[in-house]
Amino acid sequence: MPSQQPVATYEFKNDYFYVVLRRTREHGPQSYIFCCGINMTRFDPICWGKAGICSNPAFKGLQQLRADVSSFAMTLNRQTRSAEHFPCGLITPPVGDGWYRETPLLIDQASPMEIRTILEFSVRDLVNTVLTVCAPDARVPAALPTSSGMQKFLDSLNVTNYREAAPPPIAKRPKEE
Repeated sequence: MPSQQPVATYEFKNDYFYVVLRRTREHGPQSYIFCCGINMTRFDPICWGKAGICSNPAFKGLQQLRADVSSFAMTLNRQTRSAEHFPCGLITPPVGDGWYRETPLLIDQASPMEIRTILEFSVRDLVNTVLTVCAPDARVPAALPTSSGMQKFLDSLNVTNYREAAPPPIAKRPKEE
């Protein structure tokens, strides 16, 4: 019986979001699957009322992240493609209870050092994209915090009683007769 070898996995997970890059031998010796997701409920105390209806900045940041990672990987001369059939649910929090995940991405021919660079880029890009709308004066520390340190940083941006503190919803004025 052959022994099981551990699969190289690079990850950044906390209660707000996760980014996981895992080697996938099925696609080649230096191919990695990129899985990412956010917990919109955890971002609510930072983002509530900062954008219009159906424009959750955390959700939009996650969607943008996938495109940004593809673009960044291309600057490293690496190709990406959709990996929608990869079961990220086996290595990430389950969808539901506020969690949303983006379609996985395959990154070809990347070294472990490049994958670590992509991981750090991903974390910064996601957080900065969300904070641009939700907390424009906040700055991610120059030295990337650990995943728990990032959680504490994001916790520090939470607005107490965020639902009451948010501006009123946009409503149409009634037509004058």
